[in-house]
Order: sequence, then C-alpha cells, then structure tokens
Amino acid sequence: MKVTTGHQELFGSLWRFPKRDVFDCVPLHYLILKMSGMGCITPRAGVRNGSTVTTLLDIGIFVLNLILAVSMMLYGTFIAQRHLQSPIMFIGLKMVNFTCYASTIYGLISCFINRHEIWKFYNEAHAVDAMLEELGARTDFTRSFILFVVYYTASMGICFLVIAVMYCENIPWMLLLNLGYSYYSLTTFHIVSLTCMDVVWVRNVRLNKVFRKQFSLEGGTIVDAPALTVCGPKQTLVLRQIMQIFDNISDLADKGSFYYGIQIMVSIAGSFVYLLFYTFAFTLVIRSVLPVESVFNPGPILSYLMFAYSIFVVAFFGNALKQQGKITAQLIDKAINSTNNAEIIEMLRMFLMQLGHRSPMITCGLFPFDWTLIFSILSTAATYIIILLQFESAGNPSA
Repeated sequence: MKVTTGHQELFGSLWRFPKRDVFDCVPLHYLILKMSGMGCITPRAGVRNGSTVTTLLDIGIFVLNLILAVSMMLYGTFIAQRHLQSPIMFIGLKMVNFTCYASTIYGLISCFINRHEIWKFYNEAHAVDAMLEELGARTDFTRSFILFVVYYTASMGICFLVIAVMYCENIPWMLLLNLGYSYYSLTTFHIVSLTCMDVVWVRNVRLNKVFRKQFSLEGGTIVDAPALTVCGPKQTLVLRQIMQIFDNISDLADKGSFYYGIQIMVSIAGSFVYLLFYTFAFTLVIRSVLPVESVFNPGPILSYLMFAYSIFVVAFFGNALKQQGKITAQLIDKAINSTNNAEIIEMLRMFLMQLGHRSPMITCGLFPFDWTLIFSILSTAATYIIILLQFESAGNPSA
C-alpha cells in the first residue's frame, strides 16, 4: 500500500507569505535535518497531525551520513598524521577529532531512534500557539522565519569560510574532508539545538506578555485595588488557561531536553576540547615549543572563535529561558497583590507552587544550559591547562 506523503503540502507552505503558523516555517528546518542525516523521516499527508513514516531514501541518507562520520572519525584518530613538536598537542588533536565526531555519530543515531518523536515537538508547539492565540497573543511567524534564514545563512557562511581558509593552506584533501565535515555537522547541530531553545523561549516570553496584559502588570506597578483586565467568571477561566499553557511549555522544554539535551552536551564537549588545546598551544608558542605560524593563522583563529561562540550562545539562550521562569514567578507574586478574589489568589498560589517544582528549562539531565556552564568551563579549562603544562615540562628536558 502506497503511503501518501505530505511533501507537496509541506514545501508548498515554504513559499507561503505571510507565514500563518509554525508549520509554514518548518520545511526549511526539515530540509536541514534531512540533509545532515538528523531528521530521516517523511511526514504523511496532513503534516499538522504529527504522523511520519521512514522511507528507503530516509534510511539511505542516514546510513550514508553515519558511514561518512565513522570513517572520518577513524581516519582522524588513527590514520591522519601531523608533525608537531609537542606530543601532548598531537594527542590533543586526536581528542578534538574524536570528540567532534563522537557528538556527530551520537546525534545521528539518537535522532534516528527518536525520528518519529521529533515531528511531535512541532505539533506541541503548534498546539501551544493555538492556546496563546485564544488569549490574544499571536506570533509574527514571517519575522521568525526570516530571522532563521538569516542566522542559518550567516552560520553556514562562517563554516564554509573556515573550510575555504583551510583549503587555501594546501592541506591534504582527506584531512580537509575530515575537518570540513566535522565543522559542517557541528554547525548544523548548533542551529538545530538553538532552534529548539528558541521555540520554547519565544512561547514563554509570549505567555508572560499575556500574563501582564490580563493582570494589568504592564508598568510593573501594582495598585491596591483589584486590577484584573477580565472580570467575573472569566477570571478563573483565563487563569486556568495560562496555567495549562505554562504546563504545556514545560512539556515542550522536557521534550526538547530529551531530543537534544545530551547531544548539546556532547557537542559542547567537542568545542571545549578544541578550545582547551588551542589555548594550551598558545602557551606553547610563548614558551617557544611551537612555531608562531602553527597557532596564529586564520584557520585556527576562526575555528577558535566559532567554537567559543557556539558555547556562548547556547549558554545565553539557555539562561534567557531560565530567566523567563523567574519572571513568571515575579508576575504571580504581583498578580496576588492585584486582586482580592480568594479563589484567584488560591489558584495563583498553586501556580507558584507548580512553578517551584517545574519550570521550562533545557538541560542534559545533569546540569542546565545557562551562565553557570560558562563558569564551569573556564574553571575546568584553567585546571586542565595547568596539568598539561606540568606534563609538557616533565616530558621536555630543556624545560
């Protein structure tokens, strides 16, 4: 029995302007996932119902990307050789290659296992949008789509710029393929994971705007008299809707953490290893162990900035999402002071208790992605660099 796919409906919405909902923005994101092997699914007709199938083409794309990633990891770890005066730097480059491709391989396998669940993430986002629209909050999806296209173009442009710089340095083509594919994969996954964070963050921001509007908290000042925008029986109904939307956004964040949390952590680990050993190489240049041109040339510097930015922006948006939960708690406190309705006050206190136990947050299960991640990376990097310098000095008779 031939399955009717939703490609015609999906790609027809790609050129629809203005964008009506999240599924008018999904096609480009779907293509990015599919080309990278991280979204090997085909939606059925009626793309908004969340039903997907796996075709032979999907399996072929996944297998091709997996074989390429495994081959490049083996080549970079066991075959590729670079002439370095520091044996620790030689080991460091092998670790960079291994961690970068480990994150790629894990991302491919994890996304293939959960391939049918990934589409449901956007179905739930669509449901949250519908609930928010009932309360008068509508997203400008055209603006969101344009911002995504601009960010994707800029990110891929920088990625290919780094690859072009390495090509101009006349490195072997296999090594260029090894480095280029790892950069492309990490950049793609960076865009995918950042999009996941933005989907949750934007909806939490809109919910807080609705909360301010319904409880007249726009200016941040609370009067003694009741100040609810809605009155009478609608008060309870509106508050229940807000609480339900908040719960759905928390579910959305949990699903995002399940799909991408561990992968974000592994990709951050790959970026961290590169930043660690590049910083260590800088200290070796100061100590005249490595030549200056091996560190201070466009390729490594651009790579350093790209990896540092990928960690920074994940921490930035993760912290922004965490702050929205705190803003919600502040709005609940202010709303309690804005009404003398005992039933509403009791519901608001229940809402505050719910928020204390569960707040929208993207995490890998061990720690959240916020500014504490940056502080942990800096302290860990400082410790490891001191240890590496001690090993380097112990192995260098002239030190």
